[in-house]
Amino acid sequence: MSRRPFVRPMKRTWFLDHPFYRSYMIRELSCVFDGLYGINLFVGLLQLKAGADAWESWLNFQGHPLMILFAVVTLGMTLYHSTTFIAMCPRVMPQQLRKMVADKTVIVVSYVVFAVVSIVILTAVIWGVGV
Repeated sequence: MSRRPFVRPMKRTWFLDHPFYRSYMIRELSCVFDGLYGINLFVGLLQLKAGADAWESWLNFQGHPLMILFAVVTLGMTLYHSTTFIAMCPRVMPQQLRKMVADKTVIVVSYVVFAVVSIVILTAVIWGVGV
């Protein structure tokens, strides 16, 4: 005689009840926006290859209010993903040099490195270095 094991009923939105899971799901959802934006940029490259008229058409499409909204939402989701990723890293991968490094130190150093690299890239883009 076999009995069926007890399976606790679970709502489809179980992850919304706990802040940790909610932030995790938002972080994972941000990857979908980044992927869609990457596809959009790839289509732009294909239009650039197709010729001047196709490129101008794609540029005009990027000026549509919904595309601007999509770009702003994607930027917000990407910033959320990067900040939560940097905050999560020392907990997932503890740093040990000669002794354990405090989580706050790792987070601050990560933000400083992120800022320096961003400034270098922005400066290179503005001044046309390396083109």
